[in-house]
Amino acid sequence: MAFMSEFFAIVVAVLSMRALSESNFCPSRSPVKCSCPPEWQLWGSACYRLTSSTYNWDDAKTACQDVGGKMAAPRSLEELNFMAELARKVDSQYRAWIACNDKEVEGAWECDGQEGGEPFLVWADGQPNSWGGNQDCAKLAARFNDTMDDARCESPWRAFCVRHAACTHLPTQPRRYCLSTDTHGRILNSTCLLDHNIREFITEGLVACGSACANESGCRSFNIKKTKEGKKVCQLNNSTSSEVKDKFQKTDYFCMYSEVCVG
Repeated sequence: MAFMSEFFAIVVAVLSMRALSESNFCPSRSPVKCSCPPEWQLWGSACYRLTSSTYNWDDAKTACQDVGGKMAAPRSLEELNFMAELARKVDSQYRAWIACNDKEVEGAWECDGQEGGEPFLVWADGQPNSWGGNQDCAKLAARFNDTMDDARCESPWRAFCVRHAACTHLPTQPRRYCLSTDTHGRILNSTCLLDHNIREFITEGLVACGSACANESGCRSFNIKKTKEGKKVCQLNNSTSSEVKDKFQKTDYFCMYSEVCVG
């Protein structure tokens, strides 16, 4: 009964969104064009590069600051894959520091920019192992199939650096939320785009999640997923269901998909 009540509430919200869209009150965003300085590579609204020389972990953080950025720590599998591809172009057998460490408490890993929640960590098999008892800093490595490995912080490796891209807003085009429906026009409440999240967070509902997507550079669509505790999680995606059809899948839990569409 509680589930049906919540579902009805979401349907009401959807209908309200349609009414808002037709009345031109639906939140909209301006298209954004982003660019990076030379030697930096664009991904989303950020720029990435490797340091030109090798450093220990602490000096690598300083080296990233010296070129106008900070040491990077991936926050999603998509970001990690982009960073690995960038590194392989420089060195096919790369090993490069990321901004994660467990210096304070052994086994309690912390990643810069991921405070307040569980850090995003994709360890290689058997890692982290703190070999020798003093491996407190994390790196990505080609030899571990682009996953993470713990290492001595004094080791000399390159490092991943990140900085904000220079972004400008282009002339605004009207936008609206486009919800997924079946062939009978019924809203799909258990189908979402998987494995393409930029980030996710607890949300109040459809309007708040859609507005976050509209204001997030690189957001192409969004999911609203309900947890076992009844909370709504907004997942911002960097792709759409038409671009990665194999990842637009039916789920065994409540999950609603929408896009921010032109027109």
